[in-house]
Amino acid sequence: MEESPNLDIPNFTLNKEIGRGGMARVFLGEQQQPKREVAIKIVSPEGNDKKILNDLKKEGDTVAQFSHPNIVTVYACGVIDSNYFLAMEILSGGDLKSKIQSGINDKEAFSIMLDVSKALEHAHKRGVLHRDIKPENILFHEDGKAVLVDFGIAKAQNSVSEFTKVGAVVGTPHYMSPERIMGKVTDERSDIYALGVVFYEMLIGKKVYAGEDTYAIGYAHVHEPVPDLPEEKSHYQALLNKLLAKSQDDRFQNATQLISQLKRYMKRFDRDETTQSMSPLIVKQKTPKLMIGLTAAFAIIAAITVTLWLMNQNPSIEVNTQALTPDQLVELSNKLGAANSFFSMGNTNQAEELYLSILTDFDCTNEEARGRLKLLNPQAHQQVIDSCD
Repeated sequence: MEESPNLDIPNFTLNKEIGRGGMARVFLGEQQQPKREVAIKIVSPEGNDKKILNDLKKEGDTVAQFSHPNIVTVYACGVIDSNYFLAMEILSGGDLKSKIQSGINDKEAFSIMLDVSKALEHAHKRGVLHRDIKPENILFHEDGKAVLVDFGIAKAQNSVSEFTKVGAVVGTPHYMSPERIMGKVTDERSDIYALGVVFYEMLIGKKVYAGEDTYAIGYAHVHEPVPDLPEEKSHYQALLNKLLAKSQDDRFQNATQLISQLKRYMKRFDRDETTQSMSPLIVKQKTPKLMIGLTAAFAIIAAITVTLWLMNQNPSIEVNTQALTPDQLVELSNKLGAANSFFSMGNTNQAEELYLSILTDFDCTNEEARGRLKLLNPQAHQQVIDSCD
């Protein structure tokens, strides 16, 4: 790396260069008052364009007002000797590009998506678009928390400047939305599209569209269908399709909607992990196939009748159904009735599995399932209690 440039920034000293790209270089530095280590980004526009420098300053001032754990903290910014500088916190956990190359699992990908979506929600609610979402602009704290950086071509919504006109063709084509490629008006849904491209890259390890040049990549974003995920990840296809919809109206309309969906996936990951941790506690017994079929048939027939009878006999039994869909409510009712039927017939193994499924997949507060599971497997019951929100 090169030595620091001959640039005198008040209250800051520049040390060694630690990265560069395009018009920008990043240096380790130190702020004098208050005393702390910082990363300092220096942008030197071609021709020392004053309009670009002024726009960068305005946009830097905007980001400096953000206070969010998933957005880089900016300490100062300004223009000195035809160079724009931005002093920010040091993020020592590396970037997403490196993590993708090393390989990340699905839960990590969803956790990163959730962190970045929260950052976008914060920025969008304050009228600021990022416009350059890509793995290199997602860094990490040592604890693994994802942080969105480099709002260098950010744009205030409903505003147009000389730099943002240039910014319409600045950025990485692999992550540009169809409307941006076509020069149409962009909004927060364009950032969400770019995040969808990053999501695909985290899941698959390669970019969603490849091409020999910028034109080919842009054409693919506008015209090519969303790629199919491999079978083992096909349950994420609907989410990917919504993120990468060609029409803005078919995507998540804001980051808040996306966050809500991602939280559902994260809860599923947590439930699956809980179920896996409980599996050694479940003692399975072998039953002849014919007997299983007859017993299951009887259980299904009796399911709804038993459930209604139990609820009439014991009004204190409550089900936390606020977050369940109508189909899930029916499935919960059927499983509870079947589990009670198995329990009454002495088929404790089948009953235990159904009670456990009810508590881990539908409603961890269901009193009837908790009470029966406690009788059948106290250890599994305690794990449900401990993991219940």
